[in-house]
Amino acid sequence: MSKNHPLIQAYNLCKDFKQGGETLSILRNLGMTIEEGEMVALVGPSGAGKSTLLHLVGLLDTPTSGSITLKGEDVSALDDKARTELRRQEIGFIYQFHHLQPEFSALENVMVPQMIAGMSKKDARDHAAALLSGLGLADRLEHRPSRLSGGEQQRVSIARALINKPSLILADEPTGNLDPETSEQVFDMLVKTVRQTGVGALIATHNLDLADRMDRVLEMKMGQVSAL
Repeated sequence: MSKNHPLIQAYNLCKDFKQGGETLSILRNLGMTIEEGEMVALVGPSGAGKSTLLHLVGLLDTPTSGSITLKGEDVSALDDKARTELRRQEIGFIYQFHHLQPEFSALENVMVPQMIAGMSKKDARDHAAALLSGLGLADRLEHRPSRLSGGEQQRVSIARALINKPSLILADEPTGNLDPETSEQVFDMLVKTVRQTGVGALIATHNLDLADRMDRVLEMKMGQVSAL
């Protein structure tokens, strides 16, 4: 993949769903660019298509028409195996609900993506411990999710998303399930960590104060995005 291209570029992106015999158009000829190392906020009302866009950019779904390029490579028409491999290498996901494995400790939750990628257990443990400690969780490594606060669980999910050094972070309301004070703390850690690693990020949020702290804000409306 060439480094002379934007990190992500969407061209005339459309996504339709069939509902009760009718076609529901969620995205309509959407165009968008994200540069390497850039943090972009995605705002808009519920149902506007933010999650649909994240799923397409994250290679969890395919567009009805149009295309998505990642570092200049058209990835929108890849088969399932190729999309899965590219997600593992290039994309980290952070969700509103943490989706941590309840039977695993915080450390093990962050080790798993590395071991799937082929890293040894010892190296995975060392890397996971270092990243979690940097996020203020040095004394919580062996705790299972049920013994962590909401903010601590979200910090584990941030570590899990970043541990394989992706090029792109996609976050869907990453602080939406937290109280305002914890939300600020977690968001500060997310921004600091993303800046330190130099990855690009597309973050869907309803919190306009948090959105204004990113490099750019895109508003989704009527199936398209525009700069705020």
